[in-house]
Amino acid sequence: MNEELINQLVHRILSEPAFQALLQGNGNGAGNKAVKPAALVLLNYVPDFERVLSAVKTRWGAEYTLTILPSESVAKANPALPEDMNWITPQDALTKTDWQKIIVPACSANTLAKAALGLRDNPLSELIGRGITQGQPIELVTEYLGFTAQTPKAYLELYEGYLQKIKSYGVKVYTRIGDEKTAAEPTQDVIRFEKKFLGDKDAYGFPEASRVFVKRLTVISPLARDTLKIRRIELCTDMEREGGRR
Repeated sequence: MNEELINQLVHRILSEPAFQALLQGNGNGAGNKAVKPAALVLLNYVPDFERVLSAVKTRWGAEYTLTILPSESVAKANPALPEDMNWITPQDALTKTDWQKIIVPACSANTLAKAALGLRDNPLSELIGRGITQGQPIELVTEYLGFTAQTPKAYLELYEGYLQKIKSYGVKVYTRIGDEKTAAEPTQDVIRFEKKFLGDKDAYGFPEASRVFVKRLTVISPLARDTLKIRRIELCTDMEREGGRR
C-alpha cells in the first residue's frame, strides 16, 4: 500500500462526523455532561405559584429540564420562575414533539373534564390530548380541583368519573405533588356491609379502591356491580364471619 493511499484513508477516518464528535467529547469536559430529558409543565392558575413551582422543581427538577407552558390567566399573572425553569410559548410547545414527560401540577376542573372527554380547544388541552395519543408519560395532580364539603355529591361523582377515565388512558393521577409512593401503594379500606341488598347508592358511599365484605346471601344490583368496578372496589363474600356463627 503506497503512502498516498494511506494518507487518503487516514484523512477519511479523521473526517468522519462520529470521530470528530468523539474527539470533541474527549477534549471538552462539558461534552461528557449528561443532558437531562425535557419535561413540559402545563401550569393552570393557582393562588400560590411560588409553592407549586418550588414543589415541581423539587420533585422533577433533578431528572428533567423543566419548561413551563402557562394558561392565559397564568401568563397575565406572570409569576417568577425558580432557577433553571423557563417559559415556553404555545407555538413552540406545540412544535416540539419529543417531550419525555408532561406534568400538570395544578390541574383545574376544566382541564380535567376536557382531558377525559378528548376536547382540545386550547394549547394545554391539545398537548394533553397529543400526549395521550402518542403514549407519552403524563402526571396530573388534583390538589386544586376546588371541590369542598359543600359540593353536591352528583357533581363530585361526575368528576370522579373523569378521573377514572383519564387513568384508563394511562395518565398517573396524584392528590398532591410528591404523593407518588402513596398513590402507587395505597392502604386499602376494609368495609363490612351488613344489609341484605347492596344498591348503586351504597356502592357510591364506599371509599374508592376499598375492599367490601358482604354476606353470602346479600343481593347486589347490576348497576351497583358496575359502580364497584368503575371505582376499583373489591367485593368479597364474608364467609369467615358467617362460618363463625354456625
